[in-house]
Amino acid sequence: MSDRSRSSASRVAGPGRRHRRHRRWREGGSSVTGWNAEMLGWAVCALGLGVIGAHLVGLALPEDAADDAAQALVWLCFAVPIAAALLRSRPLGLFRLRAVDVAYGLVFGALVRGAQGVIGGLSGTPAPWPSTFSTDGALPSSFLTQAVTGTLVAPVLEEGFFRGVVLVCAFVLLRRSAGSRAAGIASVAMSTTLFVLAHQLLGSPDAVDLATLALLGVTTGVFVLATGRLWPAVLVHVFFNATGFAMLAVGTLLA
Repeated sequence: MSDRSRSSASRVAGPGRRHRRHRRWREGGSSVTGWNAEMLGWAVCALGLGVIGAHLVGLALPEDAADDAAQALVWLCFAVPIAAALLRSRPLGLFRLRAVDVAYGLVFGALVRGAQGVIGGLSGTPAPWPSTFSTDGALPSSFLTQAVTGTLVAPVLEEGFFRGVVLVCAFVLLRRSAGSRAAGIASVAMSTTLFVLAHQLLGSPDAVDLATLALLGVTTGVFVLATGRLWPAVLVHVFFNATGFAMLAVGTLLA
């Protein structure tokens, strides 16, 4: 082939190579291989085992050790499906972190926390400032550990499970048959419902807490679908929990 022919061929083939791109996870493709109905089913089963196991631990262990053991078991049941899903494939773009995600987390984490106060005051009585039990006006010795794990560990595992595995699997499963819009609505609804239900079964949230958890679930779910990234959801959850612990500390010290 002459130099002129090779040059002509490269001009024809070049644009095709330049325009070729990998599909993001919201568009389907090989990056979400394995994030299917089977994976979703295993995730829901793991959640059920975590809830049941946490209640059994509460019955079997002394009260001072039961809470930590139950929490560790639930987190393990979140971590295993996350790891199993990632071993199958890694959704393209889902774990990308951008600087703007920190701003999303700070602003919307504070907004959801503020909405909790508004919801609590709808009855006509201002929402009380939270505080923890204290006999000497100081924070409990375990508060710092709970604040660190509740702010850093819990949001990563919960968002990785509910907005990562559950939401992505449900969206991928429904996108082809129902379309992206319907799949997005259904996946956010499903992940939020399981998120709220898990908190209800594992704790004793009141109506205000449940409404706030639902708002948090919808907010983080919309962020994942709108940006294609999980980190905005994680950081919203991080700042939401952080403000909760900060208010709890201030309320206890000033009580």
